Amino acid sequence: MAVAMRRLVSLVSILALSAFGTASAQVTIHLTTAQQTSCDITTDANGLRLVPGSADLMATGVTLSGTGCGGGGAPTPNNFPLTPNPASPTAGTPFTVSWSVSGATSCTGSASFNGSSTSLSGWTDVTAATSPRTVTASAAGSYTLSLTCSNTSGSITSTPLNLVVQGGSGGGDVCPSSPRTRATVSDIHYLPEPPTHVRHNVDLTLWDNIWGHVSETDNVTPWPGPSGATPTISTLGKTQYIAAKFHVGASPPSVFGFYKNVSYGAGPNLDVSISTNCGDFTPSQQTCVATNKPANDAGMLYWSLTNPVYCKLEPNTDYYFNVQFHDPNTSGPGCSGGTCRTTIGHVR
Repeated sequence: MAVAMRRLVSLVSILALSAFGTASAQVTIHLTTAQQTSCDITTDANGLRLVPGSADLMATGVTLSGTGCGGGGAPTPNNFPLTPNPASPTAGTPFTVSWSVSGATSCTGSASFNGSSTSLSGWTDVTAATSPRTVTASAAGSYTLSLTCSNTSGSITSTPLNLVVQGGSGGGDVCPSSPRTRATVSDIHYLPEPPTHVRHNVDLTLWDNIWGHVSETDNVTPWPGPSGATPTISTLGKTQYIAAKFHVGASPPSVFGFYKNVSYGAGPNLDVSISTNCGDFTPSQQTCVATNKPANDAGMLYWSLTNPVYCKLEPNTDYYFNVQFHDPNTSGPGCSGGTCRTTIGHVR
C-alpha cells in the first residue's frame, strides 16, 4: 500500500531523510483530529521518501489503526450512558442530555412516550454528534431515550435512559385539595383488555395524555384529539378527581364533540364538567356540567366552538375536563378498596 502525505515538509528534517530522499527505517505518525479521534500511520521498513520534484512524502506498506482513519473502526464505547440535567425535567422546559463517545460523525436519537414511539424536540430531529443536546418534552409522562452514534465503519448504541418528565403547566395549576384531591397518575387500558394493551404511569393532569390516544402504541394527537378515543383509567380514587388540562388555539377547527361513560368499562356514575378552573364542578355555563351519569354509552357532555346549546369553548383559552365519581362512597361496579376504574369515551 502506498500513501502520499501532502505538505509535510516540516517533517523532512526531523526524519533525517538521506541524500537520496529516503528514510530507510519504519516510521509511525500519530494524528489527532479536532474531534479527539486518532489515527496511527505506520510504514514498512522502507520508511518515507520524497516524491521527486515535489514537497510530498511517499510511504509504502502503510497500516492504519485508530478511530480517526476513515475506516479504522466504529465509534466507542458501546452501551454508553446518557445523562439528563436536571434528572427530573419539567414538561415544556428545556433540559440537556449529555454523553461521551469517540469517533462518531453522526448520532441519531429515538424516544418512546409511555411505551409508544414519539418525536422529541431537540432529540429525534437532529443528527449532530455534539454533546450535549437541549431537549424539550411537550407532555409529562414516562420517556425512554436511546442514541445511536455512527461513522463509516459502524455504529454503537447507548444504554436506554428512562426518564420521568414532571407536569409542566399542570404542575403550577391552582386546584382544590378538599373535599377531594387531584389525581395525577394511573395506568390506562385499551381494547382488547390487559395485560398487553396498557400504557403505564400516565400523567392525568394533561388531556392529551388521556384522550390523545386510541391505543397503547400510537403517537399523541393533541386536543381535540382522535375521534373515538376510549381509554380506561384503571385506578381513580373514590375521593379524587381528574382535572385534565387542554388548550383551544387561536384558530380552532370547526368541530364539536361529546363524552360518554362507556358501558364495557363498568365504572360508577360520574360527574363531569368543562371549566377554565381546575376541579370545578359548578361552572357558570350550565351546559358545561353533567352529574350522576351512569355507564350506559349515552352522551353525557357535549361541547362546541360555535353552538351555544352545547358547552361553548373560546379560542386562545385553557380549559380543564374535570371528572369525579358521583358518590365518594361507591362500592362499584369496577371498584376495589379505595379506587375504581372508569372508561370515558370522547367522540368528535
